[in-house]
Amino acid sequence: MTGVIHVTVRLGEPLRRAVGQYRFSSTLPASATLADLVTQLAETYPDFARRYAGTDLGHAHPYRLFVNFQLVAADQAAGRPLADGDTVHILIPIAGGAVAGAAGV
Repeated sequence: MTGVIHVTVRLGEPLRRAVGQYRFSSTLPASATLADLVTQLAETYPDFARRYAGTDLGHAHPYRLFVNFQLVAADQAAGRPLADGDTVHILIPIAGGAVAGAAGV
C-alpha cells in the first residue's frame, strides 16, 4: 500500500476560473478527507478560497460537495475519507427555467 491516493476533481463555475481547469487529478496522503482536499485546493490556488466561500456571489458557502456522485454535507467533509480513484465534484446547485403555462410566465 502506498502513502498517497489520487482523486479526480471536477469543478463548476466560478471555481473553474479560480483553478484554471474543470477536471484534474490531485494527489493526497492516504489518510486524506474531503476537507483536506478543499484545504489543499485553497492553498494551491490563491483565488479558490474566496470563491469557495461565496463572497463573490453574495451567498455564503453556495457549493455542494459530491464524492462518487454522493452528496456530502459541508459540515461532514472532515469525516469523509477519500480513497484512491474517487471522483470529487464541487458544484453550485442550479435550478431554473420556467414551466410553460405556469402562473406569471
